[in-house]
Amino acid sequence: MIVLKKRMALYARSALTLLKIAFIKLFNIRSFFSPPAQDFSVTTKISAHDKGKISLGGRIHTKRNVVFEADGGVLEIGGGCFFNNGCMVVAKERVKIGSYASFGPNTLIYDHDHVIDAGSIHDSGFVTAPVIIGDNVWIGANCVILRGTVIGNDCVVGAGSVVKGIYEPGTVIIQKRAETLRSRDAKDKEPKKKVEVSNG
Repeated sequence: MIVLKKRMALYARSALTLLKIAFIKLFNIRSFFSPPAQDFSVTTKISAHDKGKISLGGRIHTKRNVVFEADGGVLEIGGGCFFNNGCMVVAKERVKIGSYASFGPNTLIYDHDHVIDAGSIHDSGFVTAPVIIGDNVWIGANCVILRGTVIGNDCVVGAGSVVKGIYEPGTVIIQKRAETLRSRDAKDKEPKKKVEVSNG
Protein backbone atom coordinates (compact mmCIF):
# COMPACT_ATOMS: atom_id res chain seq x y z
CA MET A 1 0.00 0.00 0.00
CA ILE A 2 2.83 2.42 0.84
CA VAL A 3 4.56 1.65 -2.46
CA LEU A 4 1.28 2.24 -4.32
CA LYS A 5 0.80 5.63 -2.60
CA LYS A 6 4.35 6.66 -3.52
CA ARG A 7 3.76 5.68 -7.14
CA MET A 8 0.48 7.58 -7.25
CA ALA A 9 2.18 10.65 -5.77
CA LEU A 10 4.94 10.39 -8.39
CA TYR A 11 2.40 10.09 -11.23
CA ALA A 12 0.47 13.08 -9.91
CA ARG A 13 3.67 15.13 -9.64
CA SER A 14 4.67 14.18 -13.19
CA ALA A 15 1.24 15.15 -14.51
CA LEU A 16 1.36 18.52 -12.73
CA THR A 17 4.85 19.13 -14.12
CA LEU A 18 3.65 18.45 -17.67
CA LEU A 19 0.76 20.85 -17.17
CA LYS A 20 3.11 23.52 -15.78
CA ILE A 21 5.51 23.19 -18.74
CA ALA A 22 2.62 23.28 -21.22
CA PHE A 23 1.15 26.37 -19.53
CA ILE A 24 4.48 28.21 -19.51
CA LYS A 25 5.13 27.25 -23.13
CA LEU A 26 1.68 28.48 -24.13
CA PHE A 27 2.47 32.02 -23.00
CA ASN A 28 6.19 31.94 -23.90
CA ILE A 29 6.25 30.18 -27.26
CA ARG A 30 9.48 31.80 -28.48
CA SER A 31 11.26 32.23 -25.16
CA PHE A 32 10.85 28.95 -23.26
CA PHE A 33 12.36 25.62 -24.30
CA SER A 34 12.07 22.46 -22.19
CA PRO A 35 11.57 18.74 -22.77
CA PRO A 36 8.50 17.30 -20.99
CA ALA A 37 10.56 14.99 -18.74
CA GLN A 38 11.07 17.22 -15.70
CA ASP A 39 10.55 16.79 -11.95
CA PHE A 40 9.41 20.22 -10.73
CA SER A 41 7.78 21.07 -7.45
CA VAL A 42 4.35 22.61 -7.94
CA THR A 43 5.71 25.78 -6.29
CA THR A 44 8.55 26.22 -8.84
CA LYS A 45 8.21 29.56 -10.63
CA ILE A 46 9.51 30.02 -14.18
CA SER A 47 9.28 33.33 -16.04
CA ALA A 48 10.80 34.92 -19.13
CA HIS A 49 10.10 38.58 -19.91
CA ASP A 50 11.63 41.62 -21.63
CA LYS A 51 12.85 39.33 -24.45
CA GLY A 52 14.48 36.92 -22.00
CA LYS A 53 14.87 33.24 -22.93
CA ILE A 54 14.97 30.05 -20.87
CA SER A 55 16.37 26.75 -22.17
CA LEU A 56 16.22 23.69 -19.91
CA GLY A 57 17.75 20.25 -20.29
CA GLY A 58 15.82 17.16 -19.30
CA ARG A 59 15.15 15.63 -15.87
CA ILE A 60 15.76 18.73 -13.77
CA HIS A 61 14.58 18.23 -10.19
CA THR A 62 13.38 21.16 -8.09
CA LYS A 63 12.16 21.31 -4.50
CA ARG A 64 9.82 23.95 -3.05
CA ASN A 65 9.88 27.64 -4.02
CA VAL A 66 12.59 27.49 -6.69
CA VAL A 67 12.65 30.46 -9.11
CA PHE A 68 14.05 30.51 -12.67
CA GLU A 69 13.79 33.98 -14.23
CA ALA A 70 15.08 35.37 -17.52
CA ASP A 71 14.69 39.11 -17.00
CA GLY A 72 15.84 40.20 -20.44
CA GLY A 73 18.73 37.70 -20.42
CA VAL A 74 19.34 34.08 -21.37
CA LEU A 75 19.08 31.30 -18.78
CA GLU A 76 20.42 27.86 -19.78
CA ILE A 77 20.32 24.86 -17.42
CA GLY A 78 21.70 21.46 -18.40
CA GLY A 79 20.03 18.14 -17.81
CA GLY A 80 19.97 16.26 -14.53
CA CYS A 81 20.43 19.31 -12.27
CA PHE A 82 19.01 19.48 -8.75
CA PHE A 83 17.78 22.64 -6.97
CA ASN A 84 16.87 22.39 -3.30
CA ASN A 85 14.30 24.55 -1.49
CA GLY A 86 14.40 28.30 -2.07
CA CYS A 87 16.98 28.49 -4.88
CA MET A 88 16.76 31.47 -7.24
CA VAL A 89 18.45 32.00 -10.61
CA VAL A 90 17.97 35.35 -12.37
CA ALA A 91 19.51 36.27 -15.73
CA LYS A 92 19.62 39.82 -17.09
CA GLU A 93 22.48 38.95 -19.48
CA ARG A 94 23.36 35.25 -19.34
CA VAL A 95 23.47 32.44 -16.80
CA LYS A 96 24.62 29.04 -18.04
CA ILE A 97 24.59 25.97 -15.79
CA GLY A 98 26.01 22.66 -16.98
CA SER A 99 24.60 19.18 -16.53
CA TYR A 100 24.22 17.31 -13.22
CA ALA A 101 24.96 20.36 -11.06
CA SER A 102 23.42 20.38 -7.57
CA PHE A 103 22.42 23.39 -5.48
CA GLY A 104 21.77 23.40 -1.74
CA PRO A 105 18.84 25.27 -0.15
CA ASN A 106 18.56 29.03 -0.64
CA THR A 107 21.35 29.33 -3.20
CA LEU A 108 21.06 32.59 -5.16
CA ILE A 109 22.60 33.14 -8.61
CA TYR A 110 22.62 36.62 -10.17
CA ASP A 111 24.44 37.91 -13.27
CA HIS A 112 23.82 41.55 -12.29
CA ASP A 113 24.33 44.19 -9.60
CA HIS A 114 22.65 47.53 -8.98
CA VAL A 115 24.59 50.60 -10.06
CA ILE A 116 25.34 52.43 -6.80
CA ASP A 117 27.59 55.29 -7.96
CA ALA A 118 25.15 58.15 -7.34
CA GLY A 119 21.50 59.10 -7.18
CA SER A 120 18.60 56.82 -6.45
CA ILE A 121 19.61 53.15 -6.40
CA HIS A 122 16.04 52.22 -7.29
CA ASP A 123 16.34 54.02 -10.65
CA SER A 124 20.06 53.58 -11.31
CA GLY A 125 19.91 50.46 -13.46
CA PHE A 126 22.17 47.42 -13.46
CA VAL A 127 25.64 46.30 -14.45
CA THR A 128 25.82 42.74 -15.79
CA ALA A 129 28.33 39.99 -16.59
CA PRO A 130 27.63 36.34 -17.48
CA VAL A 131 27.71 33.57 -14.88
CA ILE A 132 28.96 30.17 -16.07
CA ILE A 133 28.70 27.06 -13.88
CA GLY A 134 30.13 23.80 -15.21
CA ASP A 135 29.06 20.16 -15.12
CA ASN A 136 28.91 18.08 -11.93
CA VAL A 137 29.26 21.10 -9.63
CA TRP A 138 28.02 20.95 -6.03
CA ILE A 139 27.09 24.23 -4.36
CA GLY A 140 26.19 24.11 -0.66
CA ALA A 141 23.33 25.78 1.19
CA ASN A 142 22.93 29.57 1.43
CA CYS A 143 25.52 30.46 -1.22
CA VAL A 144 25.42 33.57 -3.40
CA ILE A 145 26.96 33.44 -6.89
CA LEU A 146 27.65 36.94 -8.22
CA ARG A 147 27.99 38.38 -11.71
CA GLY A 148 31.04 37.50 -13.78
CA THR A 149 31.66 34.24 -11.94
CA VAL A 150 32.94 31.16 -13.76
CA ILE A 151 32.91 27.87 -11.83
CA GLY A 152 34.61 25.02 -13.68
CA ASN A 153 33.49 21.42 -13.94
CA ASP A 154 33.57 19.26 -10.79
CA CYS A 155 33.93 22.18 -8.35
CA VAL A 156 32.52 22.19 -4.80
CA VAL A 157 31.42 25.39 -3.05
CA GLY A 158 31.10 25.29 0.74
CA ALA A 159 27.88 26.37 2.46
CA GLY A 160 27.43 30.07 3.09
CA SER A 161 29.97 31.23 0.51
CA VAL A 162 29.66 34.45 -1.48
CA VAL A 163 31.43 33.68 -4.75
CA LYS A 164 32.78 36.04 -7.41
CA GLY A 165 35.66 35.18 -9.72
CA ILE A 166 37.00 32.46 -12.00
CA TYR A 167 37.59 29.01 -10.51
CA GLU A 168 39.43 26.19 -12.29
CA PRO A 169 37.82 22.76 -12.68
CA GLY A 170 38.02 20.53 -9.62
CA THR A 171 38.40 23.39 -7.12
CA VAL A 172 36.97 23.17 -3.58
CA ILE A 173 35.92 26.67 -2.50
CA ILE A 174 35.56 27.19 1.27
CA GLN A 175 35.30 30.65 2.79
CA LYS A 176 36.44 30.91 6.41
CA ARG A 177 34.84 33.80 8.22
CA ALA A 178 36.32 35.49 11.28
CA GLU A 179 34.28 35.06 14.44
CA THR A 180 34.14 37.79 17.09
CA LEU A 181 32.78 37.01 20.56
CA ARG A 182 32.04 39.70 23.13
CA SER A 183 29.80 40.24 26.13
CA ARG A 184 26.48 42.09 25.90
CA ASP A 185 27.56 43.96 29.04
CA ALA A 186 29.25 47.17 27.85
CA LYS A 187 31.38 47.23 31.03
CA ASP A 188 32.84 43.79 30.31
CA LYS A 189 35.77 44.39 27.93
CA GLU A 190 37.19 40.88 28.14
CA PRO A 191 36.81 38.88 24.90
CA LYS A 192 34.63 35.80 25.20
CA LYS A 193 35.83 32.31 24.43
CA LYS A 194 34.02 29.58 22.58
CA VAL A 195 33.28 26.50 24.66
CA GLU A 196 34.58 23.39 22.95
CA VAL A 197 32.23 20.44 23.23
CA SER A 198 33.72 16.96 23.20
CA ASN A 199 32.06 14.37 20.99
CA GLY A 200 33.51 11.59 23.11
